[in-house]
Amino acid sequence: MTDNDIEVWGHLTFRPFRIYWALEEFNLSYTSHRIGSRTGETQTPQYLKMNPKGKIPLFRHKDIYISESAAAMNYVVNNFAQPNNFYLPNNPKDKSKIDEWSYCCAMELDALGVYIMRRHQTEDKFGLANIYGEAPNAVESAKSHVMRMLDAVERDVPDENWLIGKNPSCADIMFMSCLQVIKLYKIAIKSKKIQSYFERSSEREQYKNAMIKTYGHPTLEDFLNNRS
Repeated sequence: MTDNDIEVWGHLTFRPFRIYWALEEFNLSYTSHRIGSRTGETQTPQYLKMNPKGKIPLFRHKDIYISESAAAMNYVVNNFAQPNNFYLPNNPKDKSKIDEWSYCCAMELDALGVYIMRRHQTEDKFGLANIYGEAPNAVESAKSHVMRMLDAVERDVPDENWLIGKNPSCADIMFMSCLQVIKLYKIAIKSKKIQSYFERSSEREQYKNAMIKTYGHPTLEDFLNNRS
């Protein structure tokens, strides 16, 4: 790896993970700042100057700052030399399918699903209810929505390989990041196809490296087993 003047702020949540996995796939060197979500570290004058949202993640490459995880992921895959084992489509069909997966994950599974759970669950369940307040009905509604969306996308999950072909793409980074937190919140994945996809995807070296950067452990199971 060479010095690419890249920094990433954030850990212990599924959104910084997206950026770390993209960086690992492209074999790029970077500096990781292990600051938490909704902490004093994101509210300092220095950090707020870089990211007025006061949240994580934050990505920097030279003089470019990006504070949305999917946008940072896309920046990485579109601005550095493509590795042989990561898929960047050159045809409209595959590109549209990767976009469809990515937008579905960002909206249906993340914003309308697990993030609502994160906002209103208690801290012992990896939630932020201490900040936003408990809302059991909203949590249950979001959980039901996630389960419906998993049922809806199951037919497009292959029995082998990755979502779009033989190599991972941005679609896989987005989907796996959401499956990660779905499992963290103990939402049952009833589909054997989706469960099998999660298990084989979790074996990829770049995925494990990104997990270590995000959670300090190569697998979600290791993280949960070692959580104090």
